[in-house]
Amino acid sequence: MARPLSATARAKMLGAAQAIVRDRGLDAFTVEAVAIESGVAKSTIYRHFDTSSELLLAALSETVGEVPDIDTGDVRSDLAELMHQYVAMATAPGIQQLFTAVMQRASGDDDFARLQQGLVAERKQPLRRAIQRGLADGLVDPAIDLDTVAAMLEGPIVARIVHERGEFRPGEIEQIVTVVLRGVAPAA
Repeated sequence: MARPLSATARAKMLGAAQAIVRDRGLDAFTVEAVAIESGVAKSTIYRHFDTSSELLLAALSETVGEVPDIDTGDVRSDLAELMHQYVAMATAPGIQQLFTAVMQRASGDDDFARLQQGLVAERKQPLRRAIQRGLADGLVDPAIDLDTVAAMLEGPIVARIVHERGEFRPGEIEQIVTVVLRGVAPAA
């Protein structure tokens, strides 16, 4: 009977993968490098992850954490809180290097891109559910695609944090949510 996979070994692998990408870049990221950095055997790494791509995405996922479902009964507040959660994720220590590495790998590897898109879709589920509640509450025009609404909410965050490397002023995220909800509201 096979031994259960070690949570301690997994944590060491993910920490090593994060450190390698953060400190040395994507070119230095290999299963061999993770094994050396973590002190975990390559065979153990491959029992946890089928490919180095899965390991890299797991390291990213570990860094950003889970996005909680938020349902207070006020869709506007829920969307604002979700956007605050996304900002916190996008500004976590080391995330910029991991994010850049993931985008770099995805641009040249279709299989990795599909894995990455799955992770992104998973992280967007709470946002999609909040937008669906907005649709049910009559705040969102049913003719507008949910992914379009999500992109309208996420776009300013990506622009500010990734492109401009700036921060949000107090109340600014709430203002973005208000403007987006006005733009996607059903015609009167």
